[in-house]
Amino acid sequence: MQGTKRFDSYLLKPLSKDLAIKYVKQLNSLLNQIPFVTYTTEDVLAESKVGREFYGKWEHSLIVFDGNKPVAVIIAYERKSEENEQYPANTIYINELAVDEHYQRKGIAKNLLKSFFEYNDRLGFIFLDGSLNYTVQTSFSDKNQYVIDLYKSFGFAQRATKQYEDRTDVVMGLKRY
Repeated sequence: MQGTKRFDSYLLKPLSKDLAIKYVKQLNSLLNQIPFVTYTTEDVLAESKVGREFYGKWEHSLIVFDGNKPVAVIIAYERKSEENEQYPANTIYINELAVDEHYQRKGIAKNLLKSFFEYNDRLGFIFLDGSLNYTVQTSFSDKNQYVIDLYKSFGFAQRATKQYEDRTDVVMGLKRY
């Protein structure tokens, strides 16, 4: 993708830092629709958090517009291996995928993921090295089964679970090359 791509009537663009700054309030609202997470505008723009760098966040992420309104986003970055079952190798980590509640169930997430993989398969690792693979961690709950099924439809398989005080997450991986 050179800069923009269309699917249906939507415009897909790489999420640059400049676009993130311009639409930070809208992105914050989109991301806060995700269960079990709370984002601030600072979180949306962050390039690291305690002990983790978000390598290539602005190179790997995409945003979808309806006219000039952001309606979906996928935020991803290169994540270093933790040498454990959850994160055994360097990976392109899908940190968040969100679609505006008024635009859900219209195929936007599926088209966004398809475009994301096409884009990032060509781009590959920029900062890290290794065999190209993708990882996502998401809530392991009945309410989130459609999200898990969406990732499975692209070939993701469960790698591990992660237990928190208030929830259990599933870590899923997809090896590309």
